[in-house]
Amino acid sequence: MPLIKIIPLQFPAVEELEKMLSIISNRFKMETSLSTRPFDMNPYFNPVRSQYNANEIIQKLVTSAAENNKIVGITELDLFIPVLRYIFGQAYLGGSAALVSGHRLHNSRYGLAEDPNLYFNRLLKCLIHELGHAFGLKHCLKLGCVMVSTTYVEEMDQKSDLFCHSCQAELTELTQ
Repeated sequence: MPLIKIIPLQFPAVEELEKMLSIISNRFKMETSLSTRPFDMNPYFNPVRSQYNANEIIQKLVTSAAENNKIVGITELDLFIPVLRYIFGQAYLGGSAALVSGHRLHNSRYGLAEDPNLYFNRLLKCLIHELGHAFGLKHCLKLGCVMVSTTYVEEMDQKSDLFCHSCQAELTELTQ
């Protein structure tokens, strides 16, 4: 039976992830579990950018994914891909792995008071969005859909953590 594994990668708020397990399991109609295993992030650090290379991390995650399973690495480290200054997350379209960073999802990063509920919702949206890509969903143009492309945290706040009707139908077809 296919499984979604969430792996904290230097992510201290594991209890937040535990709260998300049933939501994600429900959204994707798949068993979802938390997997803690050692994963050294140091080789992926780029000293010129003071960030971590998401492409290299996700390639490492792919090699540890079992057939038909999805792996999502979650970190608090700042991620980049060579063509962008930063990213919230990344996934291989229709692949086995995804990666999410909570680094730029904290209100304090933008000079605002920290809001744990808002952070939780942003992280959940990122996780669902990247998993959607891993299952084969592309970006959506329907306002509010979790699959809308997000460049800024304000855009993240404007969308929901739900798939629009079209994306939900496509996801159902892809996961059958």
